Amino acid sequence: MTVSFIVTSHNVAPYIARCLDSVAAVAQAGDQLVLVDDGSDDDTVRIVQDRLARGIVAPGVGVTPVFLGANTIGGVGIGANIGMDHADRDTIFFVDGDDWIDGAGFRRARAQWQAAGDDIALTNYLEFDMATQTARHPADFDLWARLEPARDLTERRLQALPFIAVPWRKFYRRDFLRRHALRFPEGDFFFEDNPFHWQVCLAAERIGFIDVITSHHRVNRPQQTMASTGTELVAFFTHFDTILHMLPRRDRRFRRAAGEWLLTNMAWHVRRLARAAHYPYARAAAQALARIDDKTWAQIGTSFGTAPVWPVAQRLRQGDVWEQVDAWDRALLHDELAALRDRLTRLETDSGDTRDRVRALALTRSFEALQRAAPR
Repeated sequence: MTVSFIVTSHNVAPYIARCLDSVAAVAQAGDQLVLVDDGSDDDTVRIVQDRLARGIVAPGVGVTPVFLGANTIGGVGIGANIGMDHADRDTIFFVDGDDWIDGAGFRRARAQWQAAGDDIALTNYLEFDMATQTARHPADFDLWARLEPARDLTERRLQALPFIAVPWRKFYRRDFLRRHALRFPEGDFFFEDNPFHWQVCLAAERIGFIDVITSHHRVNRPQQTMASTGTELVAFFTHFDTILHMLPRRDRRFRRAAGEWLLTNMAWHVRRLARAAHYPYARAAAQALARIDDKTWAQIGTSFGTAPVWPVAQRLRQGDVWEQVDAWDRALLHDELAALRDRLTRLETDSGDTRDRVRALALTRSFEALQRAAPR
């Protein structure tokens, strides 16, 4: 089974060479490398062209470079869709231009994927923290230990939906995606991999889970979407509305799963919101949470009732937008004051250390002067 590796890039010059080298290390004869650069204005395109000119892929691997020339709106959606338009192998596997493939893990996962014949298969991955230069498991790592044999397709889908939505952890059967016309939503928003993940999981009739590390994903990188703290996070409520319209009407389990997905993401957001985003985020959250019916909300409460995000979500669902905005503003002010106190304490300590050093130096010089003046 051949693979189309779709690499999407935008201003990732320090990382793109390692990404391409990792793809080249696992691509086999008959595979395809589709590289879509979304209007980079750093050295990314030059590095890519240099790499391709040197023939980095093995003989028999097709190469399809696409340089858009200008950055498209939104996040990866348009570039990923263009990549799928150019992909013509059996399987699609996405790779972020700043990430890299784990060679041994990918080969193991590929063998399992080929043997299973699923529509999609989720794999595992590691995050690489750029700030600490260390690797760690992603937030959904514990879900792998809780996987159980599913009795029916609905249970299989419900097992897949809570996993982090990123596309570069999955094998996709290309004819499955085309048959269902599955594409990323395009618009002036980010995080579009979330509704795509729900579309794919709800359409797939065979879903595989392969607990093998296939990719290494950089986090805490400058200019990274996942570092967002502002109004761009409001896109999650737009995506929630899109997801609600996909759901089977008679199965409340999917509505509960969608609500839990939203609260899981809100728990991440509310710890990082910038002050300017407080009101637009709270207003959009209140409108979205109001779409969840009381019975489903009560079920969600059994999972989130003790979570810190639950009282926030309760308040917003009741429409108390300004009350929540005020709470966020006061909490942010408290944090800023605490940081200021810490800084003042450090300055006082530093200044005290400086005074001590000046006094010690003065005493040393006085002692040396007395020594020189003493009779010999």
